[in-house]
Amino acid sequence: MTSCLNVSKLVLRLAQIVFALIAFAAAASLNQNWPSLDMSIISAVRFMVFTGVTAFLLAIFYAIVCCVEGLKRTFSGLVEVLVNGLWVVFWLAAAASFAAYQPCKVKDFDWRYNRCDVFIAAQAFAWLSWLMWIASLAISIIEMRRGEGFSGGECKQLCCQHQQQVPEPLRQPLLLQPMAMALAVRSSME
Repeated sequence: MTSCLNVSKLVLRLAQIVFALIAFAAAASLNQNWPSLDMSIISAVRFMVFTGVTAFLLAIFYAIVCCVEGLKRTFSGLVEVLVNGLWVVFWLAAAASFAAYQPCKVKDFDWRYNRCDVFIAAQAFAWLSWLMWIASLAISIIEMRRGEGFSGGECKQLCCQHQQQVPEPLRQPLLLQPMAMALAVRSSME
């Protein structure tokens, strides 16, 4: 199961790399080629470039982490959940800022290729990247709850060692503990 999960994480990271590359390249193209770019959209374009470039680098890093066992123990678990959660918020903000600003009208789509196509491509790939990071967040939460990575590996071992030191009657479920303790006390009195 773990190898199958690692393959799906790797494919997901590769899709994140491609989508982030397209989104930030389109946004950077808008920053360079848009005539009289309004000041209201310039911050959204720059934020899209920032989010895309950093997501691109993080996806490359976590694609490498998927394949290297030593890095997986350090950068998986809680660390990965926090990074994925933060970039889910960043992609949501970047895509929403582009969706809130619509400089292109229906009449602008008559040409074969224009800047409006680039604007819509950046917005579309930002939303797709947001969906990819949500999937990545879900997988990392599942792994963290399983005890893999930074959050659970050592703690799980300590809990198991601690359980071995607990007497057998106390290892019973919570509802059965009083009964087990009474039987233990009764057998020790006899």
